[in-house]
Amino acid sequence: MAYLIKDQAAGIQGIDDIVASNGTPVSSVDDVDQLQLWNGHHRKYWNNDERMSPAPLARLLADSIGRGQRILELGCGSGRDAVFLQEQGHTVTATDFSEFAIEENMRFQEASGVSFFVQDLQAPLAFPDSAFDAVYARLSLHYFSDTVTRNIFREIHRVLRPDGRILFTCRSTDDPLYGEGDELGPDLFRSEGQVRHFFSEEYTRRVLAEESFTIDSLMLRDELIYNHRASVVQGFARRSQG
Repeated sequence: MAYLIKDQAAGIQGIDDIVASNGTPVSSVDDVDQLQLWNGHHRKYWNNDERMSPAPLARLLADSIGRGQRILELGCGSGRDAVFLQEQGHTVTATDFSEFAIEENMRFQEASGVSFFVQDLQAPLAFPDSAFDAVYARLSLHYFSDTVTRNIFREIHRVLRPDGRILFTCRSTDDPLYGEGDELGPDLFRSEGQVRHFFSEEYTRRVLAEESFTIDSLMLRDELIYNHRASVVQGFARRSQG
């Protein structure tokens, strides 16, 4: 089944806790509406060849967990990874901030069995405690201030069952885009309207430790994103038993 929760798509508007490097508060209403930006991004790249087959990260998750797991994807985009994981015998709930992405997935991927939702990651995740065995987030957690980022990992911890797994990648501080645009805060920049928060290995460890995640692996690696080299932090961790 597929679901569209439009009242979850408030948009990435509020960034009141961010100040620019010169100490000037950043307006709570960004110059570019983030929902419009992401809807446009997905329209532009929807049929890109890169989006047609599952990412290596999704294959890694499939190889690392047993069959029949309940998986939540945050930032599903074209839905390719969600559909792949569903085909591997899992029950997948796939979310994205973009209404366009979810509507297109509902139109063309409904037969896959994946449940699709609109979810603004600035809002609490619309799922009960311990609802999932694994959370998968490829390049979707690095668009927020430090405060919001920590809240997101707190919510991920909440919706995972004890000992549940999280596998994610975020752009790293070694990424070629690091430093482009206006500096909004530590490792946080806005370029052409898009806010990006670049993760260092140390920062990633701190955020995971704050929510008592046990790190199975954490690495820096390069990958191609739309034919451009990117540097990402890849994290694989377990939720605490408590």
